[in-house]
Amino acid sequence: MSTPPTEQTQLLGTTQPTLAAYASDPTSKPVEPVSEHHNIAGLSPSRFRLVCASIWTASFLVAFDSTLVSTLLSDIGSAFNASTQTSWLGTSYLLSVCCFTPVYGRLSDLIGRRNAHLTGLVLFTMGTFLCAVAPSMYGLIGARFLAGAGGGGVASVSAILMTDLVDLRHRGIFQGYVNLLYGLGAALGGPVGGWISDNFGWRWAFHIQVPLLVLNGVLIYTFVVQPSNRPQTWKTKLARIDYLGSFTLALAVASLLLSMSIKTSSTKASGEDYAFSDPLIWGLFLASGIFAILFLLVEAYWSPEPILPLKLLTRRTPVAIALSSFTMVTTQFSVLYNIPLFFTIVQLRTSSSSGAHLLPNSILIGAGSLFVGWVMRHTGKYWWLGVNCALCIVATSVGMLFWHKDSPEWLTWVAQAPGGFGYAGVLTTSLVALMTHVQRAGKGETAVATSMTYLFRTVGQVLGVAISSAIVQSVVQRDLLKTIAGPDAAEIIYLIRHSTSSIHTLPPHYQLPAIDAYDHALSFVWVFNLVLSVFTVLALMLVEEEEMPDRQVVRNHVERADGSAFERYE
Repeated sequence: MSTPPTEQTQLLGTTQPTLAAYASDPTSKPVEPVSEHHNIAGLSPSRFRLVCASIWTASFLVAFDSTLVSTLLSDIGSAFNASTQTSWLGTSYLLSVCCFTPVYGRLSDLIGRRNAHLTGLVLFTMGTFLCAVAPSMYGLIGARFLAGAGGGGVASVSAILMTDLVDLRHRGIFQGYVNLLYGLGAALGGPVGGWISDNFGWRWAFHIQVPLLVLNGVLIYTFVVQPSNRPQTWKTKLARIDYLGSFTLALAVASLLLSMSIKTSSTKASGEDYAFSDPLIWGLFLASGIFAILFLLVEAYWSPEPILPLKLLTRRTPVAIALSSFTMVTTQFSVLYNIPLFFTIVQLRTSSSSGAHLLPNSILIGAGSLFVGWVMRHTGKYWWLGVNCALCIVATSVGMLFWHKDSPEWLTWVAQAPGGFGYAGVLTTSLVALMTHVQRAGKGETAVATSMTYLFRTVGQVLGVAISSAIVQSVVQRDLLKTIAGPDAAEIIYLIRHSTSSIHTLPPHYQLPAIDAYDHALSFVWVFNLVLSVFTVLALMLVEEEEMPDRQVVRNHVERADGSAFERYE
């Protein structure tokens, strides 16, 4: 007979604190036999489906919110008479996601998966509600920061929960389901948010989310059940959180992202752009470096349970996956940000036409995850899949080198298609590779490793947009200074750089130089993307191919971490 679960066996990082989160009281009657071979959590088929539905609904709502807000920027800016500050709504959210995502991995080990997920969901719901009632733009920016603190946790803990639930051979297929729902949420957020704003006002676009989020919280609370035998008090659990490590990492990431955001999205009171030599910019860069060093020292010598164990970053596979995740997501968001820019400015298309050209990428993201997951289920291999999917991203980067103002229509559709498939494939294979590695290592690193990956991805999102924007603005300004002269030159150049929609109405002698400048600038972005995509391939080649733990290996591991869950599974 296995011993009852204890705080030490379930929560300490030396064991895997996973599947007990789905078992109810060990003294209750056994559940019905599990027929689905991918279900390793000891759940009945019906409960397994309900838990998955609860997790996926949360991911859908977070994705829905992310694109909904971008649609509302114009209405929000007009309502507060602060259009120049609307970019900070996105920046504050992403800053918060980057700062808080790493915390949730260790938090889910300390207080349990369900409590960690609910913490993120509560913060996200509170932030969304405060957005609906915000009295000012500054209040709205603060509310988005609070929502980001929860949104990052919902995403990372959802991934941790799915790894706890599903056999690694089937993890890729289930990731495909997640990607499909995430893509659906992102696709619906924009049009639904716009419709609500047009008919009821932008505040109702936030109000309408609150009851859905509350309902999702009820589902998570009901169907993801915590282990019942937890002798440690909440005070003891909270005392084990790595506060100093979390604080220094948050400051390091925030300083870096703030410097890039201010450089690319803000202007001084005089109307001038911030240069890299500006004391504010390099001061933030310096602060980021100092806090990063402090974080490493804290994790190495101070924290007993670090949020990012440095030993994880001394092994080849985790480092390779972290780097490839960063470079790949940086490339992807550089592409997503600049494709609409190319079509609306360089080819003078409408916004709807520009958006339509993103469809191949979106469709193939879902298809890529499902296909790669299906292949991994049947072969148990991921190395060659990951490398070949990364080569698909390289193919898109090469194809986009030939995008210019007179490029044929077929090229603009075909060139980007492999990238969406490859992006989804690398996301899926890298996650499975990392989970395989940490489960074989048997050091209880599933949660912190997942959070690490999400941190690198989120930083890549921000830097992909920021760096590509900096490249575009630098080249455009340089080219326009050469081609536009006269007493109104400074005003025209400022207008072209900061109000791209005005290019459509400029007279030809200004419009043509503007189009050529953006065409030239984007060619540098495409080269930047190519370099990063090649680096992604090289990083993924360093990933070690390890045999995925079969079901018996996982079950034996669960018995060591939580005897009751294993006993109920039998």
